[in-house]
Order: sequence, then C-alpha cells, then structure tokens
Amino acid sequence: MVSNSVVLRLAVRQQLYTQGTTTNAFWSVASRMVKNEGALSLMGGFTASMMREISYSGIRLGAYEYFKDKIRVGLDGRVHPDGLLVKIMAASAASSIGSAIANPTDLVKVRMQAYYPQGRPYRTTLGAFRSVFQEGGGALMAGIKSLYRGTSATTTRGVILSVSQICAYDQTKQSLKSGGWLEEGFGLHFAASMFAGLFCSITSNPVDVIKVRLMNDKERKLGGIVGTLKGMLRNEGALSLWKGFSMCWARLGTHTVVTFVVFERFREWTGIAPM
Repeated sequence: MVSNSVVLRLAVRQQLYTQGTTTNAFWSVASRMVKNEGALSLMGGFTASMMREISYSGIRLGAYEYFKDKIRVGLDGRVHPDGLLVKIMAASAASSIGSAIANPTDLVKVRMQAYYPQGRPYRTTLGAFRSVFQEGGGALMAGIKSLYRGTSATTTRGVILSVSQICAYDQTKQSLKSGGWLEEGFGLHFAASMFAGLFCSITSNPVDVIKVRLMNDKERKLGGIVGTLKGMLRNEGALSLWKGFSMCWARLGTHTVVTFVVFERFREWTGIAPM
C-alpha cells in the first residue's frame, strides 16, 4: 500500500503537468519532489488513498459476483451465462456504485498529491475534507456538491478501469483454463492478472488524466470532461492523455496482480469457489 501510494502520487503529478513543463519522466518528477518538498512529500495523501482504496475496491470487487448472478437470472438464458457481456454489465454496475461512493476520498487524495508553489494548503486529511467542503460557501448541500466534484469523470474512469481490469482477468482466466494452458491455481491467477494489469492501464489512463485535472480545478475553468479533453488535444496533443502511463502501469500492474492473487486465496480460504 505504501509503495502504491508513492507511485500514485508521482502519476498524479505527471498527469497535472502541461506541455510547457520541464521533463516529466517519473524519475525527474520524483527527484524534483524530494529536492523541493522533502522526501515525505512522496507520501502525501496516503490516508486518503487508503480510504479510497478500501471503499472503491471493496465495493467493486465484492459486488461483481453478486451482479453477475443477478444479471444471469435477469437475462434468463438469452446470453451465455459465462459470456463477456455478462461480465461487462456486472463490472459496470459494481464499479459505478463504488466510484460514486468513494469520490470524496478520491478528490481529497488528488488535492493532497498536487503541487502547490506557495506551500501545502492541506496539512491533514481531515483538514483537506473540511477545506473542500467549505468551497461550497458553508451550505450543507453546496459543501457535499464540492466533495462530489468530478464524480462523472470518476465514475467513467471507474467503469472503464473495472471493465478492462476485472473482465480482462475473468475472461483471460476462463480462456487459459478452457484451452488447457493452465489449471486453477497461482500460475493461472498470476498470468491472468498480469495481462489484466497492462490492459486496464492502457484503457483507463486517458480518463484518469482528465479526472485528476478536473478534481484539481478549484476555479472550475476546464469546462467538464469534454472541455478538458478538447483543451488537452488542442494544446498538448493526443499523447497527453497517456501522461504518467509508466507510473499508471507500475501502480495498476502491481495492484492488479496483488489484488487478484490475494482475492483468489481469500476465496479459497473461506470456501468460496474461484472467480
């Protein structure tokens, strides 16, 4: 979790940099952070990151099998029960709920991991939550709305990530087993999760970049998902959508392998059938 938080913070920094910024290779970003902000700057947003991971990943992984069963019953044999469509629908439903609920923790994590030339405005995670809430002017509903800024991008990113990650793992695992390449066990889980980690990094990085920029847009100048996308394509080029990819892959690749290997072991220990 600690190493994942460090990599995530470097990815956020890379994704916030614009075209005019000096080189933003991850090692350059890391060295500048340590030099200008101290080594502890690499751990910024750690608590918020843990809160987000527990709520978001817990819901989407825990609810995936539930929605698969419900969708199979609802479709009543009209599609293959182990087909890709069922997996996509289940992952989309589970991740939409998880992403929406976890949005405030995601927003605070991004804010605490961004760079502030005038010094850090957020000293604690609780202080960051309070500060974002107060951006709504003090009114309850306006404060809640501030905490849920960027929810559409967060949910979109969550759906794309979960569909590409969970479905890629599930489908790859099914194909490897049915083709006789590997049997149920660590080797199968590792191989399927390695592919899923790469695939979901490629597909989710563009939405992740847009989400990070929207969440850090305090003055609301970017104009939502479409406005941010147009501005990036116009000013920075299409490849700007994959800024921070090396860090994204390092984080998501490792996260995916650890998540599914541990998840499968947990299912085995508790007497639940493999995914």
